[in-house]
Amino acid sequence: MELTSEYEALAAAGAGRATLWQTLRARLREHSTLLKFAVTGAGGYIAYQLVFLLFYESSLVWFLPDKGEELRLLAFSHSDARLLITTLVAAEISIFAVFAGHHLWTFRDRRTVERPIWLRFIQFNGKAAVSSLALLTLIVNLLTLQVGLTAYLSIPAGVIAVFLWNWTWDSKFIWRKRSP
Repeated sequence: MELTSEYEALAAAGAGRATLWQTLRARLREHSTLLKFAVTGAGGYIAYQLVFLLFYESSLVWFLPDKGEELRLLAFSHSDARLLITTLVAAEISIFAVFAGHHLWTFRDRRTVERPIWLRFIQFNGKAAVSSLALLTLIVNLLTLQVGLTAYLSIPAGVIAVFLWNWTWDSKFIWRKRSP
């Protein structure tokens, strides 16, 4: 109640000027695509965490190697095969979920350069291969195995690290605005 009366007083005092709420709404509209991008990314983060929890912590996925089981492929070795497989699968499922969210909601109203959805998905997946499959997987595995953080702290650190990369590529290239 007290806040409402303060805003009403501000509105009455600023006759002829935009009210605080009008200003706030205008600012939010200016940044609505970025806000939608962040919300869609948060949905992808939740999808990643759920898949990670299901694959890494649950015995429902019985066919995966045990935690801490070493993986050796030619010259490559990894000290926790289950962690590696889980982070890769979680990243790809998250990539698909985020693409769908961006295509159907985040950039839906944007007049973008015309291209088929399959091509846009390939471009998105290529960008995500660098950010999610490479950078995120690398950061999570390094912080978990080398630094000793729990994966549930390593994952948010990785997500924060790739946010700017993703925003730049998605808004400036994949869903690039048409020239006027």
